[in-house]
Amino acid sequence: MPNEINIGDFLPGNDQKSSKLIDSKKEEMSSGKIHVIDELKKWIRPLTETERNTLEESIKNEGVRDPLTFFYLANGQKVLLDGHNRYEICQSLGGEDNGYDFEEVIVDIDNIDDAKLWMIKNQVGKRNLSKREMSYYRGHHYLTHKGKQGEKTGDGKLYNLLAEEYNVGKNTILRDAKIAEVLDMVSDLFKHSYFDGEVNVSQAKFEEALKATKEGVIEVEELEDFLQNKLVEAPKKTSRAVANTPKPFTFNKINKTIRTLIDAPVDKDLGKVEKLAMEESVKELIQKFGLDI
Repeated sequence: MPNEINIGDFLPGNDQKSSKLIDSKKEEMSSGKIHVIDELKKWIRPLTETERNTLEESIKNEGVRDPLTFFYLANGQKVLLDGHNRYEICQSLGGEDNGYDFEEVIVDIDNIDDAKLWMIKNQVGKRNLSKREMSYYRGHHYLTHKGKQGEKTGDGKLYNLLAEEYNVGKNTILRDAKIAEVLDMVSDLFKHSYFDGEVNVSQAKFEEALKATKEGVIEVEELEDFLQNKLVEAPKKTSRAVANTPKPFTFNKINKTIRTLIDAPVDKDLGKVEKLAMEESVKELIQKFGLDI
């Protein structure tokens, strides 16, 4: 099992290799099935058409020069950690069957949160990040680490430690976290347009948007328009009588609610009466939506 996470292993400027979480070993390409997880892939900046064509020509002429990085989940699944663009191009060219193989680097981690922290360390180590991208990764460093270990790290408050390591103020870390939360709710196109300076959003607007979505004042689908001031303003809270009127559900919300009920544990076995009541509710649901079951 990997060591427990050490925040120092995932901060810029740390060259120590003491933790297994940043140790790796180089191997020849193995035959195990490779899993690409969208939650991790979305953190990789997509290539422009020119960049992709250049990389594809390089792979055709020279093969894959740099190894791809993987880790294994606790269930044994082999997951791509770094090299998504190279892997995708290799697959489009026919993969190993056509001679497009590659060396592998295996990183000793076994869960998604540690994979995210590894990716943050890898991204912030690059010289070509814009200020906005750096802000996003700092914010995610805070959010991911906080979600895994909480606010305290053993060395003080997490935001203080991150502020010191990134050489920014603690309020910058907290602001970055809010920006990261909002950018995770918009499309990749919008996010990268923001990174590239094609879309401008103020800190105040990010904070207003985050508050409005958490309070249910605006829907996630409205976020991009709201951030670009295409919605004149966030809808005002209505009177209590109006506010108590049920708000129409979107299909995604209905489906998610049903999935939540299916996956939720029940505190006790249902009795005959309870089962009959549930059957009636299900019948009403089928009738309401005209399902052909």
